[in-house]
Amino acid sequence: MTWYKETGWLFLFIILLLSISGCASALSWQSFPDSIENERSVYVINHGWHAGLILPYESLVGLPHIEETLGYSQYYEFGWGDADFYQAEKITSGVPLKAILWPTDSVLQVVSVLTYPHAHFPHSEMVEVRLSRQGLGRLVDYISASFYRDLDSQFVVLGRGIYKNSHFFKATGGYQLTNNCNTWVAEALERSGVPVSSFLTLTSDGVMQQTKNAVLEYECCMR
Repeated sequence: MTWYKETGWLFLFIILLLSISGCASALSWQSFPDSIENERSVYVINHGWHAGLILPYESLVGLPHIEETLGYSQYYEFGWGDADFYQAEKITSGVPLKAILWPTDSVLQVVSVLTYPHAHFPHSEMVEVRLSRQGLGRLVDYISASFYRDLDSQFVVLGRGIYKNSHFFKATGGYQLTNNCNTWVAEALERSGVPVSSFLTLTSDGVMQQTKNAVLEYECCMR
């Protein structure tokens, strides 16, 4: 088989995966807050190609390294992705192709969100998700486990991030087509009890649509 036929089959496979990504089965919330007063809000943000998670400062008491590195902020955004692609000053064709073909190293970008998330990112699609305390705890545990730690259990800071108030950290897990930045967000929500499936959720639109559906179900049950 010639190289262009092999490449053609590869891109056909990618298109097939993208066409079905974000199609969750019938899922239900795993845990609701016992009252509206005990709701804890987090935000799912769509940056176009990739989604991220925004959490309030007070939920991150178990992650003191974040404040030590970036300083105090009302909120922090977390995004996980391919180390080379995420940190590249200039994107070449080889960078995304490598991330598609085999697992690559990953990084977490943490951004200081100095004000209310909608005001900080006025042009980005965003969905507020209300979690129980237990659900928020599981979400924070998932994010915490995504940070690589050295022999002294310290986070490994790699340098400045894309935004002014952001840093890259070395992360755990290998990035690949079926385990990408959007899959990471979907799995984080899934772990926290939100009816979102990470299986073949490859696009930010897939994450956002599932999240919106989950919020509609939540509003129906809690209100």
